[in-house]
Amino acid sequence: MTVVENHQADWKRAWLRRLAAPAALLIIGVLFHWKLVLTNQYTWLESPDMGSLVMPWFQFQASEWHEGRFPLWDPNSWTGQPLIGQAQPGAAYPLNWLMFWMPLNDRGWMRQDVLHWYYVLIHFLAALTCYALARELGRSRGASIVAGCIFSLGGYVAYTDWPQMLNGAVWAPLVFLYLFRVARGERVWTSSLLSGFFLGVAWLVGHHQLPLFVSIAAAILWIAVVASSQQPVARIRLAMAAFLITGMTSAFQTLPTAEYGRQAVRWVGADEPEGLDETVAYELHRPYSLKPISIIGLVIPGVEHGSYDSYMGGVAVALGVLGAILGWRDRRVRWLAAMAVGGILFALGPNSVFHGMLYAILPLVNKARVPAAGSVIFALGLAPLAAFGIDRLPMPESGWVSRRAGWILAGCAGVLLFGSLFFYAARVTPVISDNRMVITALAALLLVALLGAWRSGGISARAGAMAALALVLLELGNVTDYWLPAVGDRVHNPYLYRLASHYDVARYIKAQGEFARFTYDDKEIPYNIGDWYGIEAFNAYAASVPSNLWAHSIFSPRVQDILGIRYYLGKTAARPDQRQVFQGQAGVNVYENPGAFPRVWSVHGARKVAGQKQATELLASPEFDARHNVFLIGENPPRLGSCEGDEVWMPHHEPSYVRIQAQMQCRGMVILTDTWFPGWSATVDGKRAKIERAYGMVRGVVVDPGDHTIEMRYRPWSVYIGAASSLLAVGIVILGVRRERRPRQRMAPPHHMQH
Repeated sequence: MTVVENHQADWKRAWLRRLAAPAALLIIGVLFHWKLVLTNQYTWLESPDMGSLVMPWFQFQASEWHEGRFPLWDPNSWTGQPLIGQAQPGAAYPLNWLMFWMPLNDRGWMRQDVLHWYYVLIHFLAALTCYALARELGRSRGASIVAGCIFSLGGYVAYTDWPQMLNGAVWAPLVFLYLFRVARGERVWTSSLLSGFFLGVAWLVGHHQLPLFVSIAAAILWIAVVASSQQPVARIRLAMAAFLITGMTSAFQTLPTAEYGRQAVRWVGADEPEGLDETVAYELHRPYSLKPISIIGLVIPGVEHGSYDSYMGGVAVALGVLGAILGWRDRRVRWLAAMAVGGILFALGPNSVFHGMLYAILPLVNKARVPAAGSVIFALGLAPLAAFGIDRLPMPESGWVSRRAGWILAGCAGVLLFGSLFFYAARVTPVISDNRMVITALAALLLVALLGAWRSGGISARAGAMAALALVLLELGNVTDYWLPAVGDRVHNPYLYRLASHYDVARYIKAQGEFARFTYDDKEIPYNIGDWYGIEAFNAYAASVPSNLWAHSIFSPRVQDILGIRYYLGKTAARPDQRQVFQGQAGVNVYENPGAFPRVWSVHGARKVAGQKQATELLASPEFDARHNVFLIGENPPRLGSCEGDEVWMPHHEPSYVRIQAQMQCRGMVILTDTWFPGWSATVDGKRAKIERAYGMVRGVVVDPGDHTIEMRYRPWSVYIGAASSLLAVGIVILGVRRERRPRQRMAPPHHMQH
């Protein structure tokens, strides 16, 4: 009995030891982000893109989840377009679903405290996965905790607030963790599948940019693994299996994105939006690249500070460099160092010929026009190297490196202190003389003292790791969250409070029924009011728009009337014929367009046009009676009867489901001014019917005489096949893990060896 009790106690202690580090990382993350979760004075949401685009996307999805619907289609922008196909809303990312399920406030909006904890959770997961990578590389728990903090609280992960990009970084360490296992020959099939699986999860988060860069780095490391193996053919098979699982896992997001990409145009910084088959000009990558001066910004705060800040802190960089020097004989250290250097060289964009080479020869790199995001690969290499440095520096054989590093660090600290004093005395522009350099100098001097303590043996390895952690947090806390905007400062931080400014206007629009569609002055309403309030706006701040809609003169009064845009929101009328019907408290009024078509109607005349140019000209022509006639591009029109007196109305309109009632006097086409797009299917009285691309952009269904119920549902094959593929990938990975964990039955030795 005593043996059993001792065994149980050992088991419990082992689990406590395993949970201690994740608990420590969670506590560090919460305390480090104290401004967000321990006060209500600051927020990470106050920026143009977050307030105008991401928050409305999230709000729309949360509303759909609370209505019991999966958000596939967004009806509140550009007469409707796929939500999941746009990728950036993150509709396919399972961890986002947990956030959307959280309770809403009394107005039905997402709670700010939920979004703040969501932000902290992202950074905690990034720290946890990097910690796991460092542990896989044989680093101590203390050193691995430091590595996790460096990765999650500095560099790309710290200074990127777009969750559709940031979430991809969370899974990057696990991609390489299992790749390193393959390299050392541990459970190679399981490790390959898991590496590919987590890379696929990174693609699920939404934006293509970061997972693309991680995929490139993983492919290069796979080449190194194959080249260094004595069984290259077997390793090639493993690499193929890994990337196959990546494709299958990511299919829930990538298949709808590919479908949407072929049917849409995207704004990339050029004068006009571009299609999927067009190459993004190289010059458009320049503004979103790290500048050469940003290399100094790795250790000096305030140098080229912005959305793609490269700052990692002098302590982290010094420990990483020392780790690379002291562990250079380890092949894994050389690979990590190559990742770090390669990440920075790529992030320099046009200032690095290597980025240009990849732009020219690799697919999709031209679409990822923010080379600075490649700095995540630098951080992914540097953080584990810092863990190597922490573990190696206390060793006696490291004394000569430690001593020389101390002199260099002391010299750098002296230069920074002198420079700070000089700039302060000379009253130099703050951009140059950011006084936080003094903290960098102080941290360097404290690191010199720590190196001396390690050399002399005056500090234990565990205490030294804790001291290194304190120095890392001191430096990163001087930059990360430093510029978080204050919630109460509405003059400098106007984006969030504006979201609540037009509640009365939205309530008026909803009360009108008929699923009224409107357009608005985006200078007075800079955010996507349609998604935020769940009302059908026409224009929207978005990265892309369906190409069949964009091909027409959609900002002309005539086309907007045809599309059923009944209202305009602004301080003053946009057209002479508009009349004010509601006055908003925030100064934004509602004006009605008297010539707007209904959302649904019937036509009895149809014709064919040869191409898009003719279609655009015909729809814009006042001589074309769009109220009674329709045209199809490149298709022979159906035969329609000639009559009057139809009654058509739309009693039900959800994002992915529409029901229309039609009383037809003769055969005609019922028009719904929602975007025509693959994946929509229709039934008339329960029988399948074809959805025509009416006017080259909206939906039409041919209906015979009599009373009919027309139903349209958005059920895209890309989503269903993608979901099935992702679930199949999960099943394959689980089976692979279970099979390889199963103990293998050993063969019995020959009979003559049993005695």
